[in-house]
Amino acid sequence: MTPDPALRWRRRTRPGSRTPRRARGERGAVIVEFALVLPLLVSLTFGIVEFSSAYHASSTIADATRAGGRVGSALATESTYASRIADAVAATLQTLPADEPQELWIYRANAQGYPGSGTGFTTCAANCIRYQWNPSTRTFDTSSPSGGGWAASTHQVCTQPFDELGVYVRARHAFVTRLFGTIVTLRDHSVFRFEPVPSSVCSP
Repeated sequence: MTPDPALRWRRRTRPGSRTPRRARGERGAVIVEFALVLPLLVSLTFGIVEFSSAYHASSTIADATRAGGRVGSALATESTYASRIADAVAATLQTLPADEPQELWIYRANAQGYPGSGTGFTTCAANCIRYQWNPSTRTFDTSSPSGGGWAASTHQVCTQPFDELGVYVRARHAFVTRLFGTIVTLRDHSVFRFEPVPSSVCSP
């Protein structure tokens, strides 16, 4: 007599029966594979978070230099032009942590867009104003500028070529997880030509 197939199935799956050895081995392999892949997934997740935060900070700094340049280019003859630029830059940096921004330079840009005669930001000497960031007030300390200074009365806005205004911001971005380092320095600058002024300003 041929056994009933349904009866054979019930016998194989009766309560209390042991899990087949092959199934237990497959589960063990899955656990091992997950343990190998987990560190990669964690690193990938934290990497996305960390570098997204750094990119946001970098973009904010770039926006801040442009905001300051736009304000300064229209205030060539104003004695308070530098502090107005500092206020505009600080307002744009408000989305960053209070201790990230470091300093602001306002300078006469050379043909390469840098202060002085160099090709970098190594010195803020002639025609350059430097402000330090105050994290407690989240503003630049305009009461104690350093650098060589650049008075509005010396701006060349009456005859071509007009002076070009440079705005440089430096910040230090701290990584939270420290998986990819601790701190990275972020910097950017923008250059704007001073806007033309009324002829009455240039009249002798």
